[in-house]
Amino acid sequence: MKMVAGCPKCSARYRVDADRIGPDGAKLRCTKCSAVFLVRVPRVQDVAPVPPVVETPAEAPVVTVTPPPVDTPLPAPEIDPARLVIIADSNEARGKKSAEAVARWGLAQHLVHDGVEAMLSIQRMLPAAVVLDAALPKMFGFQVCEVIKRNESLRNTRVVLVGAIHDQDRYRRNPTDLYGADVYIEGPDLPDGLKSILEEAGLPLNEVAGPDAIARPRVEPAAVPPPTPEAVSLPSPVPEADFEIKSSPAVETPDPVSDQPMADPQDEGREVVAERERALRLARIAVSEMLLYSPDKFDDAIRDGNLEQALDLEIQEARALLRQRVSEEIRAETDFIIDELKRVAAERGGLG
Repeated sequence: MKMVAGCPKCSARYRVDADRIGPDGAKLRCTKCSAVFLVRVPRVQDVAPVPPVVETPAEAPVVTVTPPPVDTPLPAPEIDPARLVIIADSNEARGKKSAEAVARWGLAQHLVHDGVEAMLSIQRMLPAAVVLDAALPKMFGFQVCEVIKRNESLRNTRVVLVGAIHDQDRYRRNPTDLYGADVYIEGPDLPDGLKSILEEAGLPLNEVAGPDAIARPRVEPAAVPPPTPEAVSLPSPVPEADFEIKSSPAVETPDPVSDQPMADPQDEGREVVAERERALRLARIAVSEMLLYSPDKFDDAIRDGNLEQALDLEIQEARALLRQRVSEEIRAETDFIIDELKRVAAERGGLG
């Protein structure tokens, strides 16, 4: 392999056989200027590998998505405890009427239908007054009353106890003896009887006119003239026939068919369930009255183990109530009064 070497002094150029030059190079003398210079075979440098070209994908355009506006619910208006009345009534229709009346009097109201819910609401909301049905399910109203009167934070709460008396001549004890209740009221006196009670308790009543109380102009109906009777043309008389008309054979009149549809078995089943629930509710009311009016007698009977004998008169009254309100078919299923008596006695820890 030939290579070109140049004199560093006079720049003369010489063609040299590269194979004859050793690894340490070779000294040449320039024939032109007699200069001696060293010639080396140039090294073949390793070519650095070319890194692969990585195509960087173009950045996707950033799209700013504005989320739709979220309707933030308005905070519930704070209820002033001094204007709040909690109504606990197992009778939903009666409780609704009482709640509507309380709202109409300008007070805040909260309606519940069992004793446990009533107790939780009272402890959380600290109302100015509580209306308690004595026969509340899950926890009797007078039991809730006892808890209220033992609670220091509820000592100013006015407690109205609602009874369910079915014997109007029954002896009534003083409300202060009724488990600490401030006032006692009969169920039929609701809701109208509450107004004076709440006023005496110092609640700020302010009559609010309901939608039905808005005066509307009276529109007199337009006078309608009486109809003019039209002339009625009478048919011309038919000449009498000169032949004998034979009587037609008697036509049998079919028996009338009842217009009432056949009873749906499903509806009958629902009616039976509803009547059974009514029997259970009446039994609960009757037993709650026994416990409400005769707590000592009730507890003594449990302790002595003669519950049915000691409360025989009350039991007979309760059974008479069921006979008036519940069919014989449902009453034959079980003794609802005794079942409820045993359940309440077991809760009070005296009957297994």
